[in-house]
Amino acid sequence: MLDFVAAQGGRADLPDLAGGLRFEVDDLMPLVDAATMLGLATTADGDIELTLDGTLFTEADIDSAKAIFARLARANAPLIAAIDHALTSARNHRLRDGFFLDLLRRGFTEDVARRQLRIAIDWGRYAELYEYDAAERLLTRHPDDA
Repeated sequence: MLDFVAAQGGRADLPDLAGGLRFEVDDLMPLVDAATMLGLATTADGDIELTLDGTLFTEADIDSAKAIFARLARANAPLIAAIDHALTSARNHRLRDGFFLDLLRRGFTEDVARRQLRIAIDWGRYAELYEYDAAERLLTRHPDDA
């Protein structure tokens, strides 16, 4: 989505963007929400516009884009920051996903807690902040990455 906005000069009308991507506007909104939450874009009056970080992200090679994403995720996504901090602080830099699910269940339903954790795991893995072994349900951070 961000690449499409960049190709439009860094700003796009949301309905036009949805049409160009062959999405319904409602299906596009989670992507827009994620981009704005991370600080990659802003929205106003039905338009989306890339921020400086958004522009840098779309122009970067994959390793640089992941570094930008990691920085923004740590700064703007509290669950990712909490996972990152917990793994950094853990003696062996490993924690089971149940540790985080237990915390999330205090404020969310089971389904919402699982969805939140799944997204945080996916984003953290993309940013190479941590790894996840689904079979073991184990999050791991390499000590030299801490």
